[in-house]
Amino acid sequence: MQKTTEYLRHHHGGDGQKAAEKTVQSYAKNHDADFQAFWQHHCAALLSDQASVIDLGCGTGLWLNQLAQQYPQATLTGFELAPYMLERMDDLAANVSIICDDLNNPATELPQHSVDIALANLLIHELHQPVTLFSKLRHWLKPGGVLILCDMVRQPLADYLQHQYGEIDLASQTPDYDALVDAFQHFQEHNRYHPEDITALLRQCGFEISAVETFKNGRAVRIAAISV
Repeated sequence: MQKTTEYLRHHHGGDGQKAAEKTVQSYAKNHDADFQAFWQHHCAALLSDQASVIDLGCGTGLWLNQLAQQYPQATLTGFELAPYMLERMDDLAANVSIICDDLNNPATELPQHSVDIALANLLIHELHQPVTLFSKLRHWLKPGGVLILCDMVRQPLADYLQHQYGEIDLASQTPDYDALVDAFQHFQEHNRYHPEDITALLRQCGFEISAVETFKNGRAVRIAAISV
């Protein structure tokens, strides 16, 4: 776990406290009206006070607390490894529990077919490979259970550099060397997959794809997948 924790800290910019604060500040953007509509459309039939929902890479637990307000008797479980996220989990609802685990290779053994809904919001690009987690999810999710996956997907390097250095004329100005190394490393980490790569892996791992939506001008994707 220590190796993954250090990787995440670097991936999140090297400053864990700043990364946790950014997660809190960007919560509304990452759970906006479009996300809420997608979630409700694909999950409403499964949501109740008897439901079991897991949030993979739950950050500071804000989404779980929001669900707890609507479903105070549901079983709500978050998975998180980064210590700076765990430290920001204040006032979690009574029906929210947190598991500290490395989702690259989860050691957790939830009962087979015990979960109704799983959310992976901005998680998959952080994993060294997602197949082990997808296989675990197939074991955990009930037949007909839903995985909602939202993540960044591949974009052209030129678009990424424009986003990173839009105010710099690269023909006449060279950014700091270390900043460039970080930018290119983050480009590789945030651009691992096309949407088709993710859906193909999900199908190979036993999921049926219910819906695929791209957003942020094609730089991100929402996927609803059903465990069959």
